[in-house]
Amino acid sequence: MNDRKIISIILEEAKSLPERCEGYRDEVVAAVGDILEYERQHRVAGTNIQQKITDKCNAAGRFLADRRGAAGGDVD
Repeated sequence: MNDRKIISIILEEAKSLPERCEGYRDEVVAAVGDILEYERQHRVAGTNIQQKITDKCNAAGRFLADRRGAAGGDVD
């Protein structure tokens, strides 16, 4: 599968994500986009992407926790 097809599938699937807080879907799509870019860089330059991906996932989780906390709700 080529990169464009993968991205189109991800974007289509993101539409069905529950909007756990304002901006959640956009944050998830941005995080996945960054991870795909890390993978592309890894293929080209052989970079170690494990820590970058972990950091990006943690940042997306913090975004949700911060937004849900500010709204007074619990994180699902």
